[in-house]
Parts: sequence; structure tokens; C-alpha cells
Amino acid sequence: MMGLALACRSLAALLAMLLAIGCASSAWERTEKISSDGSDACLYVPKLWAPLLPGSVYPNKRVRVPARGRPSVVVVCPAESPCPKDRILGPLAERGFVVLLFERAPSEPPQDGLLRTRAESKDAPTGWLLISPTHDFLRRWMGVGARPAAVAILEASVFPSPSSHSKEPFDSAPRRVLLEALLGSEANISSEHVIEKLYAPDSTGHLPREAYRDAAEWLAGELGAR
Repeated sequence: MMGLALACRSLAALLAMLLAIGCASSAWERTEKISSDGSDACLYVPKLWAPLLPGSVYPNKRVRVPARGRPSVVVVCPAESPCPKDRILGPLAERGFVVLLFERAPSEPPQDGLLRTRAESKDAPTGWLLISPTHDFLRRWMGVGARPAAVAILEASVFPSPSSHSKEPFDSAPRRVLLEALLGSEANISSEHVIEKLYAPDSTGHLPREAYRDAAEWLAGELGAR
């Protein structure tokens, strides 16, 4: 019995070590639960590395640096379906974004100070990444005076037909909006602020992973996350 107990303790220690290794290899320095006007969100702080050489874009994986004043992205997932975090978070982490993720859409955008007063994202620009938002949601969020530096919207099939007032939610749009949709579900929004990209569906009928990578890349360019 003593031998069995010792073996169980050894196995538990091994599992704990493996879990620690898995956490250490994560792209995130840490996560933190945050409440914004009664809505729960998760803050993701990225792992960052010193440049291999001064001015180099290649990281020195031996020298970690703290996340300070990094651009941030507010991510909102649809309430009707699971949040595709496995597709969203990886590309944003690669660009060193601080991410505030809502798995259920809050009624209003978070206050600007929620991110801009934190050391990780202090005084840095903030963008939005909205997954399958409804027309009412867009009108509500873009009509409250919030001014994100850029907005990326994935899946345009929820937008009204071109004959309806599809431009309305974008009347108060920020400088640029990226709109990604499946082929055949074009929004046809005529606005100088809106860039529309179309993708063939993946094997599950959804936007491919490439669309999420493209959105992160576009936000990085707009927000200066290089």
C-alpha cells in the first residue's frame, strides 16, 4: 500500500510539472478577470521578449520584458454561439496585444480608462475585434461616442441587405473598419471607411483561420503593434 501511495504521489507531481510547463509555454504572461459595467471579461497580458539586437524584429527568447504601454484590442464574441477563442487569441498574442475578451456582448463598450490607465496598455491605442455582431449591437456600440482607433468585424452575413440602411452603424465609424465575410454574404457597404475582404468557408462552413490572422495583422498595422 505504501508503494502504491508513493507511486500516486509521484504521478501527481509529474502531472503538476507537465501542467506548469504547459502554462509556461503559453503566449500569455497572465490572465485576469475584469468586470466592466456588470459584464465579465478576461484580460490577457502577452509575453514579450527583448529584441535579439537593438532595432531587430527578431526576439531574444532568453530575455523577457514586461508589457508596458502596449496597444490593446477589445474582443466581443456572439451570445448565440461558442466563442472561437482558439482562433482569436493566438494571432493577437503573436502581435503583442493586450486583449480584453468578452464571451458575451456587454450593452456598452468598456470605458476608455479601463485599459488606458493600466500599465500594460497605458496611453496606447485601442481597437475592437467583433465576432458576428448583430445590426442592433453595432448601432448601439458605435452610437455611444466610443472612439476606438480601428474596428475589425468578422462575418458580415448578419448585416442587412444592401437595399436597407446597412451604412447606418458606420456613420460614426472610426478612421478605418475591416469587414471580413464569407463569399456570397457581401455586405456591400459603400463607405470610404470600410475595407471588405471575402473568404471561402472552411470545412465547417465558417470563416477560416486565415481570416483571424488577417484581422490581427490589420489591427497591428492600424494600432502600431509591431
